[in-house]
Amino acid sequence: MKNNLKFNEIEAMLPVYVKDKGNCTEIITADASYIQSATIETCIKNLADYYNISLYHNRINYGNELGIINKVPVVINENLVYIHVNVREPMFKHDAAFGYIDLNAVKQVYQEEGYAVILMNSGRIIQTRQSLKSLKKSILNGRLARDVYKEKHRMN
Repeated sequence: MKNNLKFNEIEAMLPVYVKDKGNCTEIITADASYIQSATIETCIKNLADYYNISLYHNRINYGNELGIINKVPVVINENLVYIHVNVREPMFKHDAAFGYIDLNAVKQVYQEEGYAVILMNSGRIIQTRQSLKSLKKSILNGRLARDVYKEKHRMN
């Protein structure tokens, strides 16, 4: 990721296809957005490495707590939880359709033309390819995962 980019300022990471580069990731902060010439999987792995968390154990632990297997929120700490959001149609097999959005950066969600739309605190609007009901479920799972994190770390 960009050296001048602070990981704690990332509000969203969205998969994008850039002509002559291929699959890339749009990194969104409150101030700007950057195109990173790495896949969304690489970017979320870099973020997890930066915060020294295991995505595998995050998925197992919070997935068990929430009773879900897929699209488990990525919990960094009590102030930073990323939820999965379907933002594009996969172009080919193994193409990423899901991005990650910081739960705290979401100001409002609403429905437009049959799909959920996210209004970020920064004023940016992110169009999704999922229903409002499924987006609200992802947000709820993110909040529950954050509560689980707080509970586990309160005991330590």
